[in-house]
Amino acid sequence: MPWLSLRSNVPIVQKKFERLRRKIPLISRKRIYDAMVEIRHQMKVPGQKPSYPIQWDSDRQRKAFFASDGFGHGIPTQRSGTYTKAWMVSRVGDQGYDVGNPLAHAKFIGGTARSGRTQSRIHRGRWPLFYLVINSVLVKFPKKVKDSIVTIARQEGFRAE
Repeated sequence: MPWLSLRSNVPIVQKKFERLRRKIPLISRKRIYDAMVEIRHQMKVPGQKPSYPIQWDSDRQRKAFFASDGFGHGIPTQRSGTYTKAWMVSRVGDQGYDVGNPLAHAKFIGGTARSGRTQSRIHRGRWPLFYLVINSVLVKFPKKVKDSIVTIARQEGFRAE
């Protein structure tokens, strides 16, 4: 007597889906971290030397600079590297990461995350703008996350594109 016997491999597939489900948050956090490190890396690039005459924001700023001997720190003859060294990435709980520069004067060198309007004319065009660097890195972010998930899915035996 002929018969047909079918067996399911559902438990194996369920295990593969479960492993994939557990890896997705790890992939996302890793990609967020990678993006923040890339932003920090681009912001740490030192700006070009100033062009002369210096483009002061105001006459008052120029007078204050020279009257206070370089705002109290002496007129610099070489860069200290304080601004570039201060860029850092820090973890924010389980949600992700922050990238930034804690120096009070950092916004006048690289602008803010929302605009470049706070960047001083002295530094304009010479130092990377924070918000432009953020946009250039984050525009690639969704594709990198998707590619990572596809790679992990393929490792688990799924056909993914």
